[in-house]
Amino acid sequence: MTAIPSAYPPPPPRRRGLKVYAIIATFLLLMCFAAIFILIVMVSFMGAALGGSASDSPAQRVQAETVTDGGHERVAILPISGTIDAHMVEKVHNFCEYIKQDNKIKAVVIEVDSPGGTVTASDEIYHMLLQLKTSRKLVVSMRSLAASGGYYLSMAADKLYAEPTTLTGSIGVIWPSFQVTKLMDNIGVKPEFVKSDNAAEFKDAGSPFKEMTEQDRAYIKGILNNAHDKFASIVDTGRKGKLTLPVKEVAIGKIWTSDEAKKIGLIDEIAYTDEVCANVAKDAGISNPTVVRLKNRGGLFDILGAKTPFTGGKVEVHIDPSDLKESVSPSLEYRYEGVR
Repeated sequence: MTAIPSAYPPPPPRRRGLKVYAIIATFLLLMCFAAIFILIVMVSFMGAALGGSASDSPAQRVQAETVTDGGHERVAILPISGTIDAHMVEKVHNFCEYIKQDNKIKAVVIEVDSPGGTVTASDEIYHMLLQLKTSRKLVVSMRSLAASGGYYLSMAADKLYAEPTTLTGSIGVIWPSFQVTKLMDNIGVKPEFVKSDNAAEFKDAGSPFKEMTEQDRAYIKGILNNAHDKFASIVDTGRKGKLTLPVKEVAIGKIWTSDEAKKIGLIDEIAYTDEVCANVAKDAGISNPTVVRLKNRGGLFDILGAKTPFTGGKVEVHIDPSDLKESVSPSLEYRYEGVR
């Protein structure tokens, strides 16, 4: 029998395979979203557990790691490492509050490894350490560098120790700034400042966007000399009866080796941190101290590795816009700008 052709084309074959793939892909996508959500929740809880919240007291943002097991009474190592700035002030404030609330801590070793920093931050930390010294035995252990602001804040201590390779001193003030007027001319940008009449003479003195005049330079030099005199006075008070030279011959911006520093009375002894801990424990009447090192509790960024310094392949990626602004603006600093 002959088949009669149909007037309509046959229906297209059903593509069940594509529907299955679409269902699987949708399911996997939903699972990925769910996994990311769970991960965010877990990391948030971990960050809260380790770093606490903004409502935590300063002392709750600190943890103590045991360096040496001993008896009930403690010696605490309070590290001040890196640039002395507003962030360091907050960090040291947290450490001091923790120490004040722990009656088992009888002595504190300020472990300094810093080129210094801003005048205000150095002075604020010095003030905090002076207050801490009213209730605790306080000494300084200098590591590779304890210069300028790092030396300034050390004046709060009862006794200063340095390692054999320590560089210290650099008693002086610096005003680091950039002059970018030629660069601005090259790119066709002309900055303009409108100043109030009575402030027109000095309001933009030291600005990187204008050439410094002799009048500007003399004005800024006066500010620097005032801060220098403050620094020298702090050293004269802190090392009273120990300097073998007049303070004006020591406060010349020079960096000193530990041997030189001991000879002229800038430090008391040469010793490593473990020896310093043993000495201060003996001075505080502690026969078998437990030595602890203070550190800030890790927060969310620490968990993710975003604020971890370069070690083992990790790179610090956290950028604070306020830091960028501060790096451009001139500032008054107790900072050593020589070799690191």
